[in-house]
Amino acid sequence: MALLASSLASGSSAADAASVAPVTRQPAWTQLPADQKQFLAPLSDHWDSLPAQTRRKLIGIAQRQSDMSAEQKERVQSRLAEWTQLSSEERELARKNYQQLSRLPPDKRQDVARRWQDARQGMQPASNAAEPGPAAATPAESGTARP
Repeated sequence: MALLASSLASGSSAADAASVAPVTRQPAWTQLPADQKQFLAPLSDHWDSLPAQTRRKLIGIAQRQSDMSAEQKERVQSRLAEWTQLSSEERELARKNYQQLSRLPPDKRQDVARRWQDARQGMQPASNAAEPGPAAATPAESGTARP
């Protein structure tokens, strides 16, 4: 899942886009194979506006879907759907949180991830404890960074 967060969190900020030479934005959504379109469906409306680096990473994830369990596939697609619901400010905050988290030593990173999961589960109604929490909750609101 860190790869998904990395894919979405890296290469997408305005500062990064401005500092990189123009890159062709291929492939377009219409050029993706049907299985990749199905897997990446939550991003269909935004695909053509994603930076090329992000598209390449997401295509790599989609190409590995045959190696994923059904639970892993569902989790990736759920995260993609959550990401598309975030405002540009929330996405930027998520990117910054991810970058800070990736700089932590592994033991501290696991501690933050554990605390974040606990906080996220605490936000859910008791009847939906096994389902993901609301997409609108940002890591800043819970006091921790998202793994």
